Order: sequence, then structure tokens, then C-alpha cells
Amino acid sequence: MVDVTETIIARGRLGATGLRYVVYEASPVDTDDTITLGELSIVTAEACFRLDTGAEITATVTGTSNVVTVTEAGLTDVSVVGLATGN
Repeated sequence: MVDVTETIIARGRLGATGLRYVVYEASPVDTDDTITLGELSIVTAEACFRLDTGAEITATVTGTSNVVTVTEAGLTDVSVVGLATGN
């Protein structure tokens, strides 16, 4: 398990809700690696996709943190792109 450094591709704020969003890329990612999103304190929702196939991969955020854990089985050295919302 490694904490993979993300590259922020886009960032913004969701209207009057106060929520922020980031679009990020991370590579290489293996199963059980983490991605700490330094621009957010708390991730409220996330989606993660493989860059090679475009398939959605399973990833989770535990509690009130800014750490995304990639839980998709069988990933080795995969580039991913993700979208996360939060504060």
C-alpha cells in the first residue's frame, strides 16, 4: 500500500452549496493504494476511472477524511482519473 501523489487537472466550487470539487490524475496505482487529496479536508463523494479503458473502479473514503483508497481487485500500475467533492 502506497500513498500515490495526485495531479490536479481542474478545481472549482459547486454554486451556493459551498462544496468544492477537484478532478485529479494519479499514476501508477495498485489495489489498496491511497490517494490523499490535499486540496480538500473532507471528501463527501468520489468517482474513479481507469485511463486505459475508461472503466469505473471501486474506491472508498473512510469517515471524514481526504484519503481515497483504491479497493478494485487486480490493479497493478494503472493510471486513474478521479472526481471528488468536499470541503
